Amino acid sequence: MKLFKYTLTLLIFLNTLLAIGAPRYHPEAARLYDVGLRALTHGEQEKAQTALEKAVALDASLADAHCVLGLIYKGAEEIHAAAEAFRRATIADENYIEAYYELADVLLIHLGDTAQAAQVLQKVVAIDVHHARARTLLGIAYFRDNLTDAAISELQHAIKLDPTSLTARYTLGTAFLQQEAWQSAINTFKELIEIDPFHVKAYFSLGTAYRRIGKIELAQKSLQRFEVLSIEEEQMTHLKRFVQRNSNNSDAWYRLGRIQLKRQLWHEATQSLERSVALAPQETRGYEALGYVHFQQQNYPQAKAMYEKVIAHKPNVATYRNSLGGIYLMLEAHTEAIAQYQIAVELEPNEPRFYLNLSKAYELAGAKSEAEKTYKEYERLTSKSTSQ
Repeated sequence: MKLFKYTLTLLIFLNTLLAIGAPRYHPEAARLYDVGLRALTHGEQEKAQTALEKAVALDASLADAHCVLGLIYKGAEEIHAAAEAFRRATIADENYIEAYYELADVLLIHLGDTAQAAQVLQKVVAIDVHHARARTLLGIAYFRDNLTDAAISELQHAIKLDPTSLTARYTLGTAFLQQEAWQSAINTFKELIEIDPFHVKAYFSLGTAYRRIGKIELAQKSLQRFEVLSIEEEQMTHLKRFVQRNSNNSDAWYRLGRIQLKRQLWHEATQSLERSVALAPQETRGYEALGYVHFQQQNYPQAKAMYEKVIAHKPNVATYRNSLGGIYLMLEAHTEAIAQYQIAVELEPNEPRFYLNLSKAYELAGAKSEAEKTYKEYERLTSKSTSQ
């Protein structure tokens, strides 16, 4: 079941403090509330739900218990029950901002009731004018009701409060498209892509805007990127389903990990690739990909271990030696880096970048004359390739 873990964890942390020694609540209800929170921290969702339901039956004024129950129902896709729980939380505490926000989210996103959602969100921003998520949702509600100017105003405000909000930026760009404010839409989608270079819908919308102002080449470029990312998403979805049914298929885990790697989903890629190498320890490709992931995350000791496994299987591949040399440099193991770059140069004596990297390693190691000599060889090879 999908829970809204961040919000739930935050509530558990804050509300556990409230639950301890809160004499104004029914003592047994307070105890059950505490039992429910502790059960949640141990992943015992059914036990938590039962305890919290008993708690609110004994004491309806436990606003926090209603709100946590709402999150549980929401995660279990019991949407109407979630809405009712959040409503009861707001009745118990008329200034409970997060309960209002969650209620509005259920009304707008899951039940499609834009009018009620807007009313609830207006209450949230009246209590807290700096609530970026509420202003984003309110902008979406206005947009869905064709109140485009109001939507743009709210979404711009939301972005000022939280410049990282992808939802606010995408909806704002779509609102500009609806107004045929093509350049504003283009600027908004470009800013969104700078934050998230893998936002599929943003590329499609950007391509649409470019096409409307006659910039066909830029439109085609954006739409091609949209197509590539769409295919990757379909492949990821297919592979995730496949490995659920065929968990011992090393190739499927590897292919899933490679796509996740391309998407810079480092944690997910690590998990997939680790499954792949565990199932096929004799294949080097998984170790190589894992080495790259660890390097990108600056986990240099782990990256080193992966490339050492690759080289143990394929000692005569220059690019692997070069990669391991780069890892040693990051670990400030200059002597070891020099040794790897020297092997790379021996294996591919006409590759300029290996000489450049070797010269850097010499320089960091304090071998100035060797660094200069190697750099001259790099210049010779690059000038030779340019003149050809």
